[in-house]
Amino acid sequence: MPSASAQITTGTVAGTVKDTQGGVIPGATVVLTSQSRGTKSIPVVTNATGDWVIANVTADTYTVEVSMSGFKTTQRKDVAVSGGDRVVVGTLTLEVGGTTETVDVTAEAPMIQAQSGERSFTVDTTQVANLPINRNNFADLARMAPGMAMGSQSRLGSTGQNNLQMDGISAMDTGNNGQMLQLNIESIAEVKVLTQGYQAEYGRSSGTQITAVTKSGTNRFHGSLYDVERNSDWDTIRWQDKENGNKKPELKDRRWGYSIGGPIGKPGGNNKLFFFYSHEYHPQKTAGSINRFRLPTALERQGDFSQSLDNNGKPIPQLLSPYTREPYPNNVIPQSDLYQVGLNVLNRYPLPNLTQAPGTSYNTELERAEDKHLVQQPVVRVDYQLSPALRITGKYSAQRDQQRVQIGTLPGYNDVLIPYPYITNLGFTVDYTLTPTTFIEAVYGSIKNELAGGGSGGILVNDSANRLNALADFPLLYPNAGKVDPRYYQLDALTRTGAIYFDGTSVNLPPLFNWGNLISGGPPNQQYPGWLNVNKTQDFAVSVTKVAGRHTMKAGFYNNHSFKAQNTGAGGVANLSFQGYINFANDTQNAIDVGFPFANAATGVFDEYLQASQLIEGNMIYNNTEFYLQDNWKMTPRLTLDYGMRFTHQEPQYDQFGQMSGFFPDQWDAASAPVLYVPACAGGVTPCSANKRNAMNPLTGERLVI
Repeated sequence: MPSASAQITTGTVAGTVKDTQGGVIPGATVVLTSQSRGTKSIPVVTNATGDWVIANVTADTYTVEVSMSGFKTTQRKDVAVSGGDRVVVGTLTLEVGGTTETVDVTAEAPMIQAQSGERSFTVDTTQVANLPINRNNFADLARMAPGMAMGSQSRLGSTGQNNLQMDGISAMDTGNNGQMLQLNIESIAEVKVLTQGYQAEYGRSSGTQITAVTKSGTNRFHGSLYDVERNSDWDTIRWQDKENGNKKPELKDRRWGYSIGGPIGKPGGNNKLFFFYSHEYHPQKTAGSINRFRLPTALERQGDFSQSLDNNGKPIPQLLSPYTREPYPNNVIPQSDLYQVGLNVLNRYPLPNLTQAPGTSYNTELERAEDKHLVQQPVVRVDYQLSPALRITGKYSAQRDQQRVQIGTLPGYNDVLIPYPYITNLGFTVDYTLTPTTFIEAVYGSIKNELAGGGSGGILVNDSANRLNALADFPLLYPNAGKVDPRYYQLDALTRTGAIYFDGTSVNLPPLFNWGNLISGGPPNQQYPGWLNVNKTQDFAVSVTKVAGRHTMKAGFYNNHSFKAQNTGAGGVANLSFQGYINFANDTQNAIDVGFPFANAATGVFDEYLQASQLIEGNMIYNNTEFYLQDNWKMTPRLTLDYGMRFTHQEPQYDQFGQMSGFFPDQWDAASAPVLYVPACAGGVTPCSANKRNAMNPLTGERLVI
């Protein structure tokens, strides 16, 4: 989904200058001085009504200094400005005297958000540093805002989706409209939540607007060190583990990091260049959880089901021949009725390590192998105040997971390579004061991720994941369904990761199997990742703010370009995959059902066979172009009118290869539609012998022998 940028990294400061008799003072000079860096804004001059406005003020704490010939200089300290704020410092009074004399204003009325009707809430640096909160995602701070649903990042009564930005750059995944980079709190200076009434410069979503500003360096060196740990050694064993005789699973989770920032130059000197760097390390170790499966026994792989138990640990039902519908004596299938391809399916799995006991559902029990990995999040920010009129900011943040092989739930069978995520965020901001009443801001940024997840959780690495090793003769509806288009990102990702099931042109994974409800905890499937994707968005925004009398007018342009390449699903059709899906479940509606899923596989009987004809990757692109006009009109000292309009050209996402489709009823032709074949026997006589098994076209009666 498209995103929109606004003046969220900088704020606006405004006020009024009067004399001791209450008369307005035009022509007074106002300057903002950063208390953390010592840098100054370009001077602005009060208008005919004594009002002044300074726009594009970076988030910081400032001293407001007002001076004019014949009057003492007045200072108002500790003016805190957050990204997107419109801070009104109120009336500053000039006393008659020399400009070398200074009056420090204290005990004034609190500064308020009096220039707009927006409802917002800011969590600042002090709160972030001192609160005992989960530190792994800055967006969680939105839950602290008034009016938010409990435990949620959405406001009460909201039906729209949220929008998240970091330093003016979208932080959204355009595939699921979720947060792409969950940056740690230590690198964040503040988070602002806008819930309603925000201006035309904010777009994209009608839900909550969550904006974050990363920390920046000051004129003195500052740093931090933190360590947050969780350890299962400190926990008691869960009741269910104790009752089942399981040992306590092991978890060691640690988040530690550091930050340092300051001037590039003499601390406390007249510096223009500042830096901030933080780095978080998140090592995690898990082990000891118990996985239980019901795998085919050695006897079952030979067609002998005389000792087989079902999901309740009871003897399985009487097996029936799919050919004669006569019972198999002692539930032993004769060699003549066994189907070698089906036996190959059963032989793919490791042998059980237990004998299934009456009343239990499993014959394999495995302790999950130790899994250790390290996620890192580095953040760098540089601010360069070339002059009072020109400021440049650059930022880099990222997340890097450790590439590793994760031992699967069935070791040696469904182990996976975890190659990602790689997430990279870059941003640049330029603020320029053209004149004391004209301010320009430009922002460019990009965010990119590469993900491999869903399915089996990564890239399968075991030999059994290659269908050609054990199931080369398995009949497929579409033998070339796994062929990878050379234009796809999939080709690059599979080549780089060295996927064992990829031969350079095709994905050769085995089909997916379903074992029904008489088998609990059946063998796991070896699946292609649910998403193997790259997603990159690029934002460009520019705005011009003009102060004219009682009006603060703003115009802005924004363009967002998004590219996302990802393998697609089956359009809502359950279990449909290019790998193929075979359902061996017992089904009383199946005229040739044997009576037990493993027995169905051993004789080649299935209830359902689905396969998509091709592995498809959507190469999705959109361009979202917007511009807005708004005005903040201070009609009287007590009445401010905030109004504006936003214009959006929101291009729908499209596949650059033209593969996506929709349903058009006027173009539907029933005669050309795919046909669902039904079970049948040649000649219409049931039951039928082995060489008479087939499927029938219900429209024509044509048989398909399989």
